[in-house]
Formats: sequence, structure tokens, C-alpha cells
Amino acid sequence: MFKSLTNTLKTCAFQNFRNNFVLISKRRITSKILFNSLLFDGRNSLRNSLKQNNIYKFSLLKYYHEIPKIHRNCWKCDSEIDYFSLHCKKEDCGVIQKVLPNDVTYFETLGIGIKLDGRFLPTYNIDSGQLRKNFLLLQQLVHPDSYSTKDRKEYNYAQQQSSLINKAYQVLRDPLLRAKYMLQLNNVSISESESLQDPELLMEILDVREQLEDITNENDVKTIKNESEEKIKNMITELSQAFKSNDFTTAKELTVKLQYWYNIRDAIINWQPGKRVEIYH
Repeated sequence: MFKSLTNTLKTCAFQNFRNNFVLISKRRITSKILFNSLLFDGRNSLRNSLKQNNIYKFSLLKYYHEIPKIHRNCWKCDSEIDYFSLHCKKEDCGVIQKVLPNDVTYFETLGIGIKLDGRFLPTYNIDSGQLRKNFLLLQQLVHPDSYSTKDRKEYNYAQQQSSLINKAYQVLRDPLLRAKYMLQLNNVSISESESLQDPELLMEILDVREQLEDITNENDVKTIKNESEEKIKNMITELSQAFKSNDFTTAKELTVKLQYWYNIRDAIINWQPGKRVEIYH
């Protein structure tokens, strides 16, 4: 009887574990739970839990729907290395590695974003100081000048790595480019012909343009600059909330508006008394 009861308890415990092995907190997803979910092929449960808890989707489900990218092999010695490692860890090798495929995001390239099981998922809110720190460190590790005496193939890989890191940094450091990139990750595009649909905001921008054309002293320009920077700051805050809510329709609208205010910023920088002001989108 005792043995039968024990088996029953074990069965219940296993069923309970199987039904609840993906436990996702609204604030944190532990790597241990994620590993277990992958191990037990809990992709559907993971997908549902991520959606329920408002975790950024973008290419997130793609990452964990496919085979987890944990390791790869060194191109020279064929030893197993961490998938995101820049160099082979084998002491008698240590060569720089090939650039990763296009499905690796700029967030993963620079090691910034929502950290999940050793990977970095897209988020609009990033620590700019940490981003800069990561960028400088990575560039130090892959700078082509350090590989000028190395094998030609390794030197080429260093150039490619350096170029990718530079491009990733230029995109992620800028709020507008970062917004466009995150929309792109979610298959939301903004065409060059995309125009502003908010009549009130359009009139405000045209008014600013007229002011810039009419004013004759730099103090007035500074006033307009301060007002414009405040609007840009507020728009970035709204963008952050839109991405946090996975509201990509609103995020797209805000990105188009932000583009216009960036153009106002450029017009202010290039201001000259009596010079015609052009606002491009």
C-alpha cells in the first residue's frame, strides 16, 4: 500500500511539473527555467507565457522555436566554442571567428538588452553608458590593426567583425534608428514616402520652420532648440511605452513623427539668418 501511495504521489508530482514547468514571472525569466523548457520541448508553453507576460516578441519566438544556438565550431581548429564568442578559446588556436549569421541582432552583437539564458533580446530602453562600454571593449578585441600580421583570412574576419560592431553601435545608440530597427525586427517597415498623418503636429512643425526663417538672432534659435529637444525627449518616452506594450502601430506613428523632429533639429543646427529652411521626412 505504501509503495502504491508513493507511486501515486510521484505520478501527481510529475504531472504537476509537466503542466507547470514553464513558470514565468512578470519581471524575470530565469535561465534555469528556460533551459528546462527547451529540454522538455516546451516551445508552445513558452510562446504562450511570453505573450501573456508582455515580453518583447520581435524575433524572440523564432530564437526558441529553432534549435537553441549554444555552440559552434572554430573555423580553424574545429574545437567547440560558445556561439557568440569572438575568439576560439583553445590556447594553441585563439583565432578570431567569422561574423555570425543575419538572424543575430545588433542587441546580441553588442551584448545589450533583456538578458535571457545568455542571449540579449531587443528592448527600446537601453543603458547608453553600458552600450558605449561594450562597444569600446568589443572594438578593442577585434580591431583590424591588431591582426595586420595575422593570416589573411583572420584579418578579413577582424575587419568584418569591426564593421558589424560599428554598424550595430550607430543604430542602437540613436533613438530614431533604434526605433526603426526594432520595427524592422517585427516586420514593420517605414517607407521613404511615409508622411505625417497628424494635421495638428504638421502645422506645429511648419510653424517652427517659419520661425526659423524669420528670426535673426541666435538667442531665439536657442529657445526653439530647447523646445524642440523637449518634444523629442517626450516622444522617445512615448516610443518606449509603445514598444513595451508591443503596440507597433503606435510605435510606427511615433517613429515617423520623431523623424520630423529630427529634421527640425538638423535645421536648427544648420540655421543661418535669412536662409530658407527645408524640412524633409
